[in-house]
Amino acid sequence: MIKNKEGFTLIEIILAIVVFSIGVVGVMVVFYNTLGRTSDPIIRHRAVEVAQSVMDEILSRKFDNDTPNGGGVIPPNKINIGKESNDGSGTETFDDVDDFNGLSCTTGSNGCFPDVTPGYHVEVTVQCVKLNGNSVEVASCPENFKLITVKVKSKGLNETYTLKALKGNF
Repeated sequence: MIKNKEGFTLIEIILAIVVFSIGVVGVMVVFYNTLGRTSDPIIRHRAVEVAQSVMDEILSRKFDNDTPNGGGVIPPNKINIGKESNDGSGTETFDDVDDFNGLSCTTGSNGCFPDVTPGYHVEVTVQCVKLNGNSVEVASCPENFKLITVKVKSKGLNETYTLKALKGNF
């Protein structure tokens, strides 16, 4: 009489180990890839915060050097986009919106937004625009609106975030 032997054969055990190992490796690859990306949302959020801080700083300035605070009549042929001769080199000395036009710098260095998180590359453009119904059209100065575009490049992700705002002469 032969008794039934219970248990696994050596081949079954080896196959179980191989299948289990493949499953563990797959889970570890997914875990590793996910773990490497956990800081991405923080970097993105910080870059957007930097862009918003820069935009707020620009919008806090006057519409133009030749118009009074709170707006007013634009003197004919007086609005020029760009820095006036009395502006210094750091952004804290800029006294109106268009002084920031053409600015390309890294935050926290050489007077470039010293109060903002350092290390982000910022580019700013300012253009005179006119409103045409529901659209904004680039126009020659003088106009009562300026379009401010702030682009911030994030550290480490090589992504650029863009904010746009209109500044009116009022």
